[in-house]
Amino acid sequence: MRRLLSKRAFTFIETVLTVVVVGVIAGVAAKVLTSGLDVYSLIVNRHDASQTARLAMERMVDEILMIDSDEITWMADNKFGFRDVDGVSTNFKSYTASKKGLSVPCIYRDEDFLAGNVVYLDFDYLKSDGTRTIWAHLVRLINIDFTVEAPAGAGSIHLRTNVFPRSFMYSNFE
Repeated sequence: MRRLLSKRAFTFIETVLTVVVVGVIAGVAAKVLTSGLDVYSLIVNRHDASQTARLAMERMVDEILMIDSDEITWMADNKFGFRDVDGVSTNFKSYTASKKGLSVPCIYRDEDFLAGNVVYLDFDYLKSDGTRTIWAHLVRLINIDFTVEAPAGAGSIHLRTNVFPRSFMYSNFE
């Protein structure tokens, strides 16, 4: 019996205290890691939305720079129709796509997807004096303005730019 008592071992209380201390440390570490992952997720979602919006804007600007005013076929606040450099009639538009019960407003070039989660899209058509016009042959400047909502509540990305259609840039701007 004396032999059993002389062996040193952990008592039940020491074991319970060790488990509690390790649990508290793990809980604090988990909270720190979770907040770090939330921040990382926010940054990734905003970056993806920003890149998508920038690519959509860049594509619209590049194509509008290549057209003349007489190639404009449709002018509306959320749709811009034109004939591209190949003479094919196309447009940029806001369209709500529905899939599996979800409705997502998107920007399309004809049937090609450019950006999703678009909460606002506006085209403004200006004459040479800076006033709005509804006549395609008077268009000298096109303002493009849209907002893309980042997923998971990560905020919104707002982009705006002005585009001079071809042959009205700088010296030919009336």
